[in-house]
Amino acid sequence: MSSTGHAGLRVEAPDLRLLCDPWVSAGGAFLGSWFPFPDNSHLRAVPGLWEAEWVAISSAQADHLDLGFLSGLDDGVRVVIPAYPSSVLRSRLSAAGVKNIVEVEAWERLPLNDRGDWLTCVPEQSPMAHRAAFLIAADGVSALLCGGAELSLSQMRRAMIEVGGPLDLLALDASESRYRTAKRLVRTVKPRLVMPYSGLTNLVDMPPATGELPAETLSLLPGDSVRIAPTDFILSRDPHWEGFASSDSRAQETADIEAAYPDPPAGSGLAERFTEHFARLSRMSPYFMEQIALTVRFEVAGADGGVWDVRLGSGADEPAEYVFGVEARWLDAVLRGDIRWEDLLRSKWFRTLQSPETDNAYLFALLEHADADALQAIEGYDQRDPNATVTLSSGDRTFEVTRYCPHSGEDLAEGAVIDEAPEGLVLRCLAHNFDFSLDTGLCLNARCEPIMVGAPA
Repeated sequence: MSSTGHAGLRVEAPDLRLLCDPWVSAGGAFLGSWFPFPDNSHLRAVPGLWEAEWVAISSAQADHLDLGFLSGLDDGVRVVIPAYPSSVLRSRLSAAGVKNIVEVEAWERLPLNDRGDWLTCVPEQSPMAHRAAFLIAADGVSALLCGGAELSLSQMRRAMIEVGGPLDLLALDASESRYRTAKRLVRTVKPRLVMPYSGLTNLVDMPPATGELPAETLSLLPGDSVRIAPTDFILSRDPHWEGFASSDSRAQETADIEAAYPDPPAGSGLAERFTEHFARLSRMSPYFMEQIALTVRFEVAGADGGVWDVRLGSGADEPAEYVFGVEARWLDAVLRGDIRWEDLLRSKWFRTLQSPETDNAYLFALLEHADADALQAIEGYDQRDPNATVTLSSGDRTFEVTRYCPHSGEDLAEGAVIDEAPEGLVLRCLAHNFDFSLDTGLCLNARCEPIMVGAPA
């Protein structure tokens, strides 16, 4: 396994070459605002590094979806993506000329060769953000590569069950905001090796938070590699980093991106297009309008700019709760479809001048997704029926059980396993290892309300 920078990794095994989230093109991400750090540009010319039969893309976020790189792939390369509620990721790949796209459902095993190696996707439980991890089993070694995804403990435990034991490698975001969660997960899951990376920060990637994770830790720079066997590992350092000193060499790349988006002239109709754009977004989901219910002000700088208020939802109040600052050039690019709101919101070109004490997650989800299917999935997740049931099987026996754990609401369709116990078959919720009898529904090892157990209709 080799680091290609940021959360990117190259996985090699007999009859397998797989790239995960490669990000190497010039120009960085989010309109020249974020770049891999340390700089991985020296890897662009490394012979054979970017050759693969498979490429796995975990997210439509620009630091995981390098369309410049992906557009140059041979037609035979298979590009694996999670099956998200929205078709945005697939559509963007197709528009970039990617021919061979394979969508994988959560926990569906995708064979990678004839040797028994496989990959599956583990998306975040909430569809509010479309991020996923990849679980890979190859040549007797298992790896859970989390990318930017925040997985739950139950998902980590299920990953261990899928591979038949402890994970050989867990790669996850251990930046300052996520460090305590990462440490707790590592302590509980006990992988043989853990590979922390810092995730997303503005302008450059910063090192992981100070502190030690409770497992053997690999810190890879771009070009470093590790050979993992079932019982040991060998780390190899890229000689490029001997005498390395950090420097900012990205100013010209950022300037080139800014020059590609000129300021629209006065009379370009920016205000009218802005109004129609938000009218279209408002029609996508009445549920989202109810959740947002506020006024947003945009202070737009440029020859055709102005100060424009958007009232979202019937309960929108005056004055504006959010005030955003942006140059007309970037807003114009969004309205023309050249860039996505997500690119602008995560860039250094978008400023929040005023915000309420509590962020309105639905406002930013509306802008980032801008897709009716994605918004519908979030609404469905929010309005889950506590009395819903799910059908689970073990061998030749099938059970209809309560879908959501009565203890903490874990979705037992994904976060549970059926196991043998002295009391008979039990349904084990992987969030907290609560066992429920599949004969009586009673919780056998904790104080908890019972689940419903019946025969499927």
